[in-house]
Amino acid sequence: MFNLEEFLLMREKRVEIQNEIIQEFKTPILVLRANYPGEEKNNFVPKYIVEIMKKEILQIFNSHIIFTKKIDSIEGPTYIYAIKSSGEELKKIAMEIEDSHILGRCVDIDVFDKDGYPFSRKDFGGEKRQCLLCDQMAFLCGRNRTHTQMEVQEAISNKLESYLMMENSKAKTTNSFSNLALKAIILEVSASPSFGLVSPHTKGSHEDMDFFTFIDSGFSLNNYFKEVIEAGYSPLSVDLIFKKIRHMGKIAEIEMFTATNNVNTHKGMIFLMGITAALAAKAKYEKLPFNDISLLIKEMCRNILKDFDNIHKKTVLTHGEKLYVKHGIVGVRGVVKNGLDLIFNGSIEVFQNSLNAGEHINHAMLRTLIFLMGNLEDTTILHRHDIEILNFVRSRANDLHLKFDNSDLDMNLLSEIENEFISKRISPGGAADLLAITMFLSFIKKYF
Repeated sequence: MFNLEEFLLMREKRVEIQNEIIQEFKTPILVLRANYPGEEKNNFVPKYIVEIMKKEILQIFNSHIIFTKKIDSIEGPTYIYAIKSSGEELKKIAMEIEDSHILGRCVDIDVFDKDGYPFSRKDFGGEKRQCLLCDQMAFLCGRNRTHTQMEVQEAISNKLESYLMMENSKAKTTNSFSNLALKAIILEVSASPSFGLVSPHTKGSHEDMDFFTFIDSGFSLNNYFKEVIEAGYSPLSVDLIFKKIRHMGKIAEIEMFTATNNVNTHKGMIFLMGITAALAAKAKYEKLPFNDISLLIKEMCRNILKDFDNIHKKTVLTHGEKLYVKHGIVGVRGVVKNGLDLIFNGSIEVFQNSLNAGEHINHAMLRTLIFLMGNLEDTTILHRHDIEILNFVRSRANDLHLKFDNSDLDMNLLSEIENEFISKRISPGGAADLLAITMFLSFIKKYF
């Protein structure tokens, strides 16, 4: 039997706990509760919805969460998070989740600043939340009792059912895309001859890794690919998706280094494939055409070169920053900022044309790798060498691309060039990463 006095006492107790957490941690807090009418706030539907939304909160804020408190009471399950962030940013993200997520209207996500101030939508020019059943504001329908309690509960159950149906579609996309991501990076290291890269036949220009190191590394990333694809298959903005996958990428790096005994095989790939696979899934969720993946990447990575804005003020520069200062080179980051234009309007066509012509996939990979080597300012090459060697590689690759444009590849010549590159310790790692991304995108194109 519903006890109003008990309910009010529990609410007071929760507010007291919230204030204690704010005082202890001196940070804003985020409070997650079910928005469910009636007395049964602890039945399956609201409890399940809160657990689903809890996962979203954890993925978005991840390591910024410094304390979590769960309260089980007559109010239903409540999670309180102390988060290292500004209260304003937290509230904006909370509003986006409430407005965008399928289950967003089924929860309340309240944010309190570190001084205890309760942010409202009005503080950010937002309107009050809309009713689940009509176009009116929810508070008006509640005040006027426009809908019965049972009607609102049924609407919430329908939202949950829609979410579970979406999860089935997400699972299919995740399985397909993650398998193809793994296939792409295994194929990339299988290309031969590969101009100083690791292959099944040679360590290339490397002493600390071989083909089997890459196999170990590749399979260590399988769960990461699944996670970023799941994160991308979402109605949330690309900025919130990026918040999720950035933390996933950090974990993936640790797992990669564990699998390879601290050899860096796929650090660049973690970045590139993470973004590409997540936004391919986002495009799939939004039912967008294939080429719109490029637009999503451009949107997510619009600030990727911001590190270079105040570079003149820095006293210690990274290798990439030194290359930017000396030569204006931004490497793969520039390609990403342009939405992988080099791939969408270049290398995919090279790869697909070769396969369509009946060539072996190894030949298709080599043609694509040559194209990418000729068009990319590969900072991996510059890590070991100077701009003259990079220009030499690009010129040689462009000559090869023209030479074999309408003829079969001369594998003996390519083997000679590979040996030359190995003798000079040249390894076009940036082009290799883009080759894997090219193949992944080519493989998933049929799903759009």
